[in-house]
Amino acid sequence: MPDYWLLYLIIIFLAYVVFLLLREKEKGAKHQISLHDLPLGVCLVSREGKILWLDQLFITLTGTKAESGDQFGASFPEYWAKPGLYPWRERLLNVVAQEIRWQKEEAMLYLCQDLTEDIRALAGEKADRPVLLLAQLDNRAEVFKTVEEEQRPYVIGALERTLAEWVENLHGFLYPLGESRYLLLLTQGQLQRAEREQFSILDKIRAIKEGNTIPLTLSMGIGLAGQGQLGELGRLAQAALELAQERGGDQVVLKSPEQVRFFGGKSLSQEKRTKVKTRLMAETLKEMILRSSQVMLMGHTMADFDSMGACLALFKAVRDLGRQGWIVKDVRNPAAERLLELFPCGTEKALLPAGEGWRKLQDKTMLIVVDTHKPSLLPEAGLLERMESIAVIDHHRRGEEFIERADLVYLESYASSSCELVAELLQYIGEPVKLGAEEASALLAGMTMDTKNFLFQTGARTFAAASYLRKLGADPAAVRKLQKDDLRSVVQRAEVISKARIVYGEIALSAGTERSEEAQLLAAKAADAMLNINGVNGSFVLWPTGEGVVAISARSNGKFNVQVIMEGLGGGGHLTVAAAQVPGTVEEVEEQLLNALEEVFEKGEDTP
Repeated sequence: MPDYWLLYLIIIFLAYVVFLLLREKEKGAKHQISLHDLPLGVCLVSREGKILWLDQLFITLTGTKAESGDQFGASFPEYWAKPGLYPWRERLLNVVAQEIRWQKEEAMLYLCQDLTEDIRALAGEKADRPVLLLAQLDNRAEVFKTVEEEQRPYVIGALERTLAEWVENLHGFLYPLGESRYLLLLTQGQLQRAEREQFSILDKIRAIKEGNTIPLTLSMGIGLAGQGQLGELGRLAQAALELAQERGGDQVVLKSPEQVRFFGGKSLSQEKRTKVKTRLMAETLKEMILRSSQVMLMGHTMADFDSMGACLALFKAVRDLGRQGWIVKDVRNPAAERLLELFPCGTEKALLPAGEGWRKLQDKTMLIVVDTHKPSLLPEAGLLERMESIAVIDHHRRGEEFIERADLVYLESYASSSCELVAELLQYIGEPVKLGAEEASALLAGMTMDTKNFLFQTGARTFAAASYLRKLGADPAAVRKLQKDDLRSVVQRAEVISKARIVYGEIALSAGTERSEEAQLLAAKAADAMLNINGVNGSFVLWPTGEGVVAISARSNGKFNVQVIMEGLGGGGHLTVAAAQVPGTVEEVEEQLLNALEEVFEKGEDTP
């Protein structure tokens, strides 16, 4: 056990002391210190397993009546030859075995110490340390819109009663802070109980029916620190609650100085952003661009239409505001090449291959990151440390990894796509920014791809943004043409679908074998098709890229949270649409995916 490494060193030292004393005892020397003075039980065993000598403390600790001349194996287990902490007759004994020379013969020296009370005290101390929780109802305003005014107190009453019963069952403390926000205090021992139950309070809150047509959802942030200082716990809990809500709510985030863990996240995110917030974000973004000397734009590696479409539209806005713009992309990017077919000649001169962006740096350079918030997914992450200012525009649920230096963060997991967010922002930036039909079509292509032709993750704002782009001249026929595949890709996708197998009775899984620079797009289309198989609630398709990386696309019909699975593999997304890029071979990555699925289904839940 790591907590006792120092104790092991002490015992080894004492073993050496015992050996010296035994050797001197063999010589008949007299000493001021004797073996009986040591705080350890001592037993000397011959090579044949016969007990040569043992002290009274060893007999007392082990609770046996063994004597010199008895066989050691008749009273004690053979595995004691390996040092460790062993349960023994309702006690916890730390046993160290050491080979020595005794009377010119090989022998085994056993040292034994009782750590029962020490471990109980330590465990009790940790279990009693405080844990601070902040809980907040995610959708109070949205739920109240569907409930008559006289019925609203019953909704809140049911919420608080359910929460109070859960806390009382854990023997914790609950205090309302107002506006459906609550402070909870638990101990680490009580928190462990809640973890074992996978925070069942989330399911109980969603099950409340008091005239509301929209289910209630709760977010909870938990602060966990080693020594339990309340100031540090409060900061951690607040940061955890904000992270839970940025990820779409209906989940628990446990944050400690060492790690972040996630629980829940079973429901679809509800549209909550307001036009006021969008306008403020647009004004701030415009001011940041005007304060900069030039602007670099960057999406994620293996950029898709959503990532590249957002970059191209923002590039036009930057140019209209009188600043030089650059788009940093993968060295080879099929999505960019397809979208550039919509644009006049010359636009490609603003594209910089990854690794070349630093050559264009100058004072007051601004970076706008779109469609991701993870540094590890950027084609040239080294630019982050060299920028005057950074803005992040993304629609994925926030993960533990984040661009911490961002000056502006517009992260809305309720949006269908980054192109939807960019389309709204550019409306409010206003003059002198004027998007052309090319930029409008690029944004519409990104929205169409991420929503699977407006079937998934769509809201009223999604269709409003699409309508705005159509007014600007976006061409649906051109977008449709961009989505077409060549015959070889169609055949490859059909082969992958034909090899699909069903695991856990509801998950379709398959993999491509031929490397492709469009692996992410091919995998996405295959996963979409496999989700149409009767009885399938989730689909996963793996496809190797040309860079020793396997692209994974994951889809679900809402009954299975694919975002949690992809996040565990270094990716992200939404409950119904997610993806990841994992280094390794198809076989290695498939094994990782199956292990992640096994962990989920071992919990016995419909969704993770």
